[in-house]
Amino acid sequence: MKILIAATAAVALAGTAQAQAAKADPATLQSAAAVVAQLGVKAKLQAQMANTVAQMRTGVVIRSMLAQQPGFIPAYQANKAKFDTVLAKAGALQADIAQGVINQNLNGVVNAATQAYARQYTKAELDGILAFYRSPAGQAVIRKEPAVAAAIGQATGQMIGAKIDAAMQANAKRLTEVLSPLNGTGQQGRKP
Repeated sequence: MKILIAATAAVALAGTAQAQAAKADPATLQSAAAVVAQLGVKAKLQAQMANTVAQMRTGVVIRSMLAQQPGFIPAYQANKAKFDTVLAKAGALQADIAQGVINQNLNGVVNAATQAYARQYTKAELDGILAFYRSPAGQAVIRKEPAVAAAIGQATGQMIGAKIDAAMQANAKRLTEVLSPLNGTGQQGRKP
């Protein structure tokens, strides 16, 4: 997920990266590109995007989005079979659109990652980073980091996420009071 967020930010900053790219010399850019390749940034992004597109294709993503709309859940529950068929078609379309955007922009994101490394590190630092990632210890980091990140994410969810949910439930009355000025918003002018 962190890479997906970083990739999105990189695309948003691509114009800035291109403007600053002139400051990085070709040798530094070459070392930065080697680090990005060694880290498998493109393959990782492709895998993450493939998971997102696969979820879209099932209709789950669009159903989740529509569930936020008033009246959707009762209508869905009343005619689940029809909704599932239509949502699967909409999800397939959503996935095709997303895949097209990904295909058109993935190399730009990889280029932005290269530019970011080139701006943040010297050529000597990049060469040292590359040497580390090519070493047995560096290969172990690359291979094991996803499991470490997953464990950290799971611990965060268990130790913090669940407690935040419980704290929000325990403070529901206070939250409702703070939101109370919004009650009736949009209803003005409707009284006879």
